[in-house]
Amino acid sequence: MTDETNTNMVELDVEKDVWNRGYTVHSLLIIGSKEEDGNYNFAPKHMAMPLGFSNHFGFIGTPRKSTYRNIQREKVFTVSYPKPSQLTVSSLAATQREDDDSKPVLDQIPTTPAQKIDGYFVEDSYFQLECKLTECLGKFDEWELVVGEIVAGRIDKKMSRKVGNGVDEGQLIYDNPLLAYLHPNRFSVIKESNVFPFPKELKR
Repeated sequence: MTDETNTNMVELDVEKDVWNRGYTVHSLLIIGSKEEDGNYNFAPKHMAMPLGFSNHFGFIGTPRKSTYRNIQREKVFTVSYPKPSQLTVSSLAATQREDDDSKPVLDQIPTTPAQKIDGYFVEDSYFQLECKLTECLGKFDEWELVVGEIVAGRIDKKMSRKVGNGVDEGQLIYDNPLLAYLHPNRFSVIKESNVFPFPKELKR
């Protein structure tokens, strides 16, 4: 039965951005792409996720940004999931470009090369994906969903799940915390976690 007397909820004006009215939890990651001049760009993203249960990955981008244009031209991109100790690196990657469209601050970010595509990762990031562009979908105002097929991937040995060998996964996360972005303006380091209470009969 609906409780029409509930006064705990506040009506949102959907003519404005509803996402800035509260906090939501997202992965914080860094997209790598190759610039037209041969240099490499990094840009932090939080509107990004696996697509389905196959090896596809997507993030929201716009033709107004270099990352989108680079990927459209080169047809590849990298994904780096930074550790909490790399928060400053994530912030540096968000630095605005100079008047000549350069981003010299990126020279301060240590990198490691991809293996199957032309690209670079943020060095020491714990989860690394190499992606080939498959398509750009939708028109969400100026934004689009940039979709890539994962053609190679790596994970830090200390953070790799080893299902069925008796490893305490809660301890694994506690020992190797995860970095989260709390949209619109905060971050969190996740150490504490619990097993999700899935129904016994749940299937994909």
